[in-house]
Amino acid sequence: MQLNITKAIAGLSLVTVITSCSKNFINLPPVSNQTTATFFKTTSDFQQGVNAIYDGLQNTRSYGKSAYYLMEVRSDNTDILDRGALGGVASQIDLFTETTTNPFLTDVYAGAYLTISRANAVLDQIDAAAIPDSSKKQFRGEALFLRAFVYFDLVRLYGKVPLVTRVETTTESLNDKRNEVTEVYAQIEKDLQSAATLLPAVYTNVNDYGRVTAGSANGLLGKVYVTEKKWNDAATVLKNVNGYTLLADYAALYNPAAGLNAEVLFTIRFKKGLNPSEGNYYFTDMVPFSFYYNGVAYGGSNNNRPTHDIVSAYEAGDKRLIASLDTVSYKNATTTQPGNYVKKYLDPPGATGDGGSSFPVLRYADILLLQAEALNEQAYSAATGANTAFGFLNQVRRRAGLADKTPAELPNQASFRDAVFAERRVELAFENNRWFDLVRYSKGLAIMQAHLKNEYNLTTPALTPARLLFPIPQSEIDIHNDPANFPQNP
Repeated sequence: MQLNITKAIAGLSLVTVITSCSKNFINLPPVSNQTTATFFKTTSDFQQGVNAIYDGLQNTRSYGKSAYYLMEVRSDNTDILDRGALGGVASQIDLFTETTTNPFLTDVYAGAYLTISRANAVLDQIDAAAIPDSSKKQFRGEALFLRAFVYFDLVRLYGKVPLVTRVETTTESLNDKRNEVTEVYAQIEKDLQSAATLLPAVYTNVNDYGRVTAGSANGLLGKVYVTEKKWNDAATVLKNVNGYTLLADYAALYNPAAGLNAEVLFTIRFKKGLNPSEGNYYFTDMVPFSFYYNGVAYGGSNNNRPTHDIVSAYEAGDKRLIASLDTVSYKNATTTQPGNYVKKYLDPPGATGDGGSSFPVLRYADILLLQAEALNEQAYSAATGANTAFGFLNQVRRRAGLADKTPAELPNQASFRDAVFAERRVELAFENNRWFDLVRYSKGLAIMQAHLKNEYNLTTPALTPARLLFPIPQSEIDIHNDPANFPQNP
């Protein structure tokens, strides 16, 4: 079964007894269905179980739709077309006015624990399975990577979250607590370190292309270390991410037919035209209301819309601008209309919410910029060779058609740090990195307060450090009803 056309397999109905962190997200199957303990027997069973973990990331509660509202719309990169009554809950995310019952908060949280529960189902059964050791290693590595990836999103969005590493009963899940951030990061590191030793460097079977590899695990681990400001660990791990290269043409990264390429370490793949759908909402959400494209008239929501601020963030001559967004579109065959929209995911859907564009979670360009950042934070150096901080930064800039940054322009650690921060914004635009970068660079509050004023002429709400995390969904707070172990964020 090719990963890019993996459907919501029948086996998923057999594993829905797995709980997430609370009973409101549980969908118990009929008692006649199998449990995870009885389902997992053969290599094929475990293959289906691992495919189900990837499938969790395709869900509309995850990277199929909701994730970019919390990771891009929250930032100064994008907004939604209507910030008034029609904008509703999406407008709340954009303007920092979300309530604890906002469905985007609940969806992303619930979607994450659905995926974690599927990973735990595989991990609970894999060690005792009577299947080939090579398959056992691969499946375990994939499950560990995917669980770590989801927890990495959760801890950055919500802070302290329940650390669930095995299948739980409903009763057990009600006793979960919000673990400390340090505990969650320790588990993420442990999972990725193990995954890097278990996963292959490459897959030889074409049906396995798109699965995570040792390079995926080391690359994500390096990003985790950078987030934790463990600069030495980050530099060491990132140095060993080999076998990848920048594509010569930046725009080629987003060709729907080329979701897998030499630059991608991990991408979430979608396939349109299937029943049930394995597509995404990217095109439907992001194009204008009236949008004429390749001879066909479409209608979209124009959400996740590029802000004026990001349009002006690109340097003159940057090839990434026209590949990433546009400020004008066709309303019909002959009439143009002004208005910003994301171009990276222009794969017309077979139906609403059935787009086929892949979502690049981790690319080699990101690795290069993380290497530049880690080296600079260890110690500023004016060296400009291939394996220096300047060298890594300038690889990315050259592909964009821009001149190298020089020590004369960036004469110290602070100026180099700012240059990497600016480069990450335009290189990784609309790929769910900007909000996290704003937070970890400790620039989020000041930049977003200015953004609310400059973009929308708003001076309220006054942003405080508490706004760097989203609220825990109110349904979770209510069900646990345990202020000591399961409190709401301030």
